[in-house]
Amino acid sequence: MALSDRYSVLFEPVTLGPKTAKNRFWATPHAIGFGSDASGSAAGYRSMRAEGGWGVVFTEATTIAPEMDKTPHRMSRLWDEGDVRNLTHVAREIQKHGALAGIELEYNAAVGPMTEGRGLAPRSVVSTPGESSLAVPYVGGLVEMDLESIAEIKQIYVDAAQRAKRAGFDLITFHCGHAASVLAHFLIPYYNTRTDEYGGSLENRSRFAREMMIAVRQAVGPEIALGLRLGVDTLDAPFGLGERGIRATGDAPLFIEHMDDLVDYWDFVIGGFEWALDAQSSRTVSENFEKPYVGHLKPHTKKPVVNVGRLNSPDTMVDIVRAGQCDLIGAARAGISDPFLPQKIRTGAIQDIRECIGCNFCVSRDMAHVPIACTQNATTGEEFRRGWHPEVFTPAKNRENDVLVIGAGPAGMECAMVLGKRGMRNVHLLDAAPHIGGSIDWVSKLPGRHEWRRLIEYREHQLKQLGNVEVILNTPLTPEEALDYGAGIIIVATGSFYTRDGIDPYNRLPFGLEPAFGERVLTPEQVLRDGAPVGGRVVVVDSDGYFMGPGIAELLAQRGHEVVLTTKGEHIGEYQRYTREVPHVLKDLRALGVTLRTETTVAPAGEGAVALRGPDRPEEIVEVDNIVLVGTRRADDVMYRALADRRHEWETNEISAVHRIGDCVRPHFIAEAIFSGHRLAREIDSPDPARQLPFIRERRIIGGSDADYVLGADALRQNL
Repeated sequence: MALSDRYSVLFEPVTLGPKTAKNRFWATPHAIGFGSDASGSAAGYRSMRAEGGWGVVFTEATTIAPEMDKTPHRMSRLWDEGDVRNLTHVAREIQKHGALAGIELEYNAAVGPMTEGRGLAPRSVVSTPGESSLAVPYVGGLVEMDLESIAEIKQIYVDAAQRAKRAGFDLITFHCGHAASVLAHFLIPYYNTRTDEYGGSLENRSRFAREMMIAVRQAVGPEIALGLRLGVDTLDAPFGLGERGIRATGDAPLFIEHMDDLVDYWDFVIGGFEWALDAQSSRTVSENFEKPYVGHLKPHTKKPVVNVGRLNSPDTMVDIVRAGQCDLIGAARAGISDPFLPQKIRTGAIQDIRECIGCNFCVSRDMAHVPIACTQNATTGEEFRRGWHPEVFTPAKNRENDVLVIGAGPAGMECAMVLGKRGMRNVHLLDAAPHIGGSIDWVSKLPGRHEWRRLIEYREHQLKQLGNVEVILNTPLTPEEALDYGAGIIIVATGSFYTRDGIDPYNRLPFGLEPAFGERVLTPEQVLRDGAPVGGRVVVVDSDGYFMGPGIAELLAQRGHEVVLTTKGEHIGEYQRYTREVPHVLKDLRALGVTLRTETTVAPAGEGAVALRGPDRPEEIVEVDNIVLVGTRRADDVMYRALADRRHEWETNEISAVHRIGDCVRPHFIAEAIFSGHRLAREIDSPDPARQLPFIRERRIIGGSDADYVLGADALRQNL
């Protein structure tokens, strides 16, 4: 199909100083957990976006001096010539697909933990510890950066920019956002309490940025495009800095006008103490949520402007460009979920876009200091390591087989889809339910989780296009029927379920609630999927530690129930600290009147009451009508075990293999269930599909060479 006239504006070239972007799609800087050391994986990830049609592809916030070391966080570094070599590879891989390669340079306002390099920072950086680059608390004291230190840090920027030029980058962005970098701390009154020429007025607070930009331009020459990623609003308390910060209707437009002659483009973001306010999940915000802060700023500059803000829909992208809000569509998560988003818009394949669900699983991986992963896109981060391409599927060597996939939840949907794309002769996806989706169908009923239905919608559309895949619903299956089905390969994807008793993970003992309360103890499935009646007074007992407990508490409170949410953990929904949702979740729960109890044990206390017991506080007796136990999830592996026990019948029924995937192997994140199904389908023709093939590990190998970092290399062999 041809490009629709409606979307043609997105494919207009944009001039960025000495460079020209071929379209308006801008893959913004974001960490992926490979840094510059694992340059093969970094290049594979970034270049896939370039191949998918993004006009500009950035790496990530790149530290420019050893004192900025954030180990174990694997960030990109540009400290020395070794880093130049590795990042040269990344830049070239981006550029070979016709995209401009960009790098974001960052010198934090606080000295990093220096866990790798150790030692004290040089004198130029002892001036920048703790919270601020200016006057800050650090180990009980205050230190103010002197003028000599300012000059030294300016030179660090210049040296790093020259290294970026040698690495071949087309664009260099300087990070001045998220209240993090030296540039931002000079600008923000909350941090800058200086009384000399670098403090006080906006002109003075902008002085370091101007001097640095002028010095960098002189050093790198006119061939490189330079830009600022500006935090235009540090937001209100409690999430932000209030009136002592930068405001989109205050200093931000004045700073833009003051600096406009030195930059070739602007990248506008928001956020104060909490950088993730710029990367909020779909639970909290909708598409283009930053418009109130950035929508009026473009008239203050003569240079192209990048906007971000969960921009997923091609229609939204067109609307904000035509409205004059921005010139370039900045996105990280949209490209994580579908690197080929621009290409699919250009070719009219919009229905095939793997749209981001905004779950922030990718963000959680960054916070946990591990390589990037995505719930929607199982190939994310695996482009180099496993050789996976999100849009290319090689025909399976054993494609003459018929495959039965039992269970159409996340793992089953994904597995059937990939098997179909790999050309298996016939793939039947069976489920006892009247619709596909498994747990996603009812999980998406939680407040703010409706966009998670995109997991179903994308796969449903893909499955309908595959002539070799048939979806069969309302069809429960017995082990005997599965054996007699006629499939050469059987894949069990029957998921997991929350138990009404189960084992408390904090003490490895039964919860002890069901014996006392019986049917009044409800599971999440009963509440969300089955619509079980719930009384007016509810205690939600959460040992799951993610979105389910807080989500059910919020849902019931919205319905008018009196809710107490308890956990033995130190935090409500602990994993949501990694998805950066906790502040918003707590705010919403408190606004609804939900009683929150952490470090709390729930025990029966007679008829219709429970005792809440925690350290350093009196026992609390609460009357309840129901308890919702968000406790143990158990693998629903009955079908798999039954088939495994009848292995002696496989040959008679012409069955070559029975596999299991997803939660029926081990209850885990939705992303891991989808990855499990994808991985098995990708490797269905390997010698032992149940065991994953070796993947490339980018580590130093004594006496090694580049030949050790390709799939199938001797260095990856696991058996003699």
